[in-house]
Amino acid sequence: MKPLILPKKNLNANKLNKIIVKYYKIFLLTILTPPTLAVALHASELNKSDKDICKLATSKTSSFGNVWVAVDGYYGKYVKEAFLRGLYCDTYSKASNENVCAMFLNSSNRKNSFEKLKWEREIKKRKIQCLKNKINSYKSDFWRKNLNLDKNEEKYNIISDKEKPNITIKFKTIKNKVGIIRGLVTDNIGIEKVLIDNESIFFDSSGRFEYSTFVPISGLKLNLLVIDKSGLESSKEVVFLRNKEKSQAKIKFDRLNPLSKKVLANNNGLALIIGIEGYKNTSGDALYADKDAILFKDFASEKLGIPENKIKILLNEKATEQEILLSIKEWLRRSAKPKTSDIYLFFAGHGLASQNGKDMYLLPHDGSPRLLEKTAILRNELFQNIKDTNPRSVTVFLDTCYSGITRNEEMIISGRPILIKAKDQLIPVGFTLFSAASYQQISRPLEEAEHGMFSYFLMKGMEGDADVNNDNEITAKELHNYVKHNVIQQSSGSQTPELQGEVDRVLIRFN
Repeated sequence: MKPLILPKKNLNANKLNKIIVKYYKIFLLTILTPPTLAVALHASELNKSDKDICKLATSKTSSFGNVWVAVDGYYGKYVKEAFLRGLYCDTYSKASNENVCAMFLNSSNRKNSFEKLKWEREIKKRKIQCLKNKINSYKSDFWRKNLNLDKNEEKYNIISDKEKPNITIKFKTIKNKVGIIRGLVTDNIGIEKVLIDNESIFFDSSGRFEYSTFVPISGLKLNLLVIDKSGLESSKEVVFLRNKEKSQAKIKFDRLNPLSKKVLANNNGLALIIGIEGYKNTSGDALYADKDAILFKDFASEKLGIPENKIKILLNEKATEQEILLSIKEWLRRSAKPKTSDIYLFFAGHGLASQNGKDMYLLPHDGSPRLLEKTAILRNELFQNIKDTNPRSVTVFLDTCYSGITRNEEMIISGRPILIKAKDQLIPVGFTLFSAASYQQISRPLEEAEHGMFSYFLMKGMEGDADVNNDNEITAKELHNYVKHNVIQQSSGSQTPELQGEVDRVLIRFN
């Protein structure tokens, strides 16, 4: 509000009075009238006489005489107009000075500016001073014998109230099957009750409330009812809808992590890793075989302790017959140290047995199932080529089968609808061979983990899960037992991993 600046020239008393009244009205308008009404008052108030304004702005009581009606009630606009005109409307004529002081001092802690202002005006009109030690307690005879002014005004306001309460939903959500709403209820004379489905709920002095309840899968409708102090009601329907998609029970498997535990380095280790999902001469894919090989490379370095520069990986179209044989006969032979190197071979892809089941082959990317002898790699010859490097040890992981059926149970060769039963074969001395399945079974995928079933539990066991005696070492037998138990369980007994060779060899040593 702008400060009052009086003109420099002399003014008579009447003109000076008008100037003071003008600025006093601006002050009253600011504190009593909401911002939207501070610009201009309704013409109906301006056109009424002082007498009519006083009649509409007050009500009669036996204890105090005329009293102001509530400023926020239906007739509150006439109270504001009376204050702006400087009218006292003969209010509180039956109240003593002591009563007025008691009302003023007892209202000093209230938030309602009007309550304070009306008693300040009354005190100024009477030209009295109110001392705190003269306050009448609410337990005094005065309060017992006379009606409480606030209750009188509230009763008058309730009788004249025609405005229903307002309901605003500020927030609504469903979390973990619990529906939550937050809202606000307001009214011109005050809220008496807030009910949800006939249950009374708490709301604070500002009208804020919060409510939560279980929401079934079929959804929920709540009836929100608000009642103000004059008995007027407002209602609102609140609807909660849960996602009706059918929840399916799912089996989940941990994500593989080769960094879970540190191991001792094996600088004498060498690893050749081969993964072939798609084949050039057959439509039957080996699901996730390339993904198995890619991840096993990290397990070779982080769990078998093999240096990165001593690991070679061949994937899909790079894993041709020529590249696989060259990797054995040149890279592996030249890299190995006689009686010192520990060689590891990982193969994920198709295997196939000869028609009589005598010979077993690993199928390279460009191999033809119908020309096994010419285009596939004979397993015995592969093992012999590795043995010729004269290593200290050889460990082979074969996530394949020889039945002629892929991981997703498609035939590798059309026209061969029966399983080929491969015959047991011996392996060279110093070898340890992990096979994904027996020779007449299928090597299956673990769909939920997007890996071959054998490969997944092989790597999971290498993380440390296979160390059942907690001695910080995993032997070939311990790893096989872990893989076998889990593969049998997940395949419902249709796939049984096998182990041949030196079963007590320690494969992994943790720090």
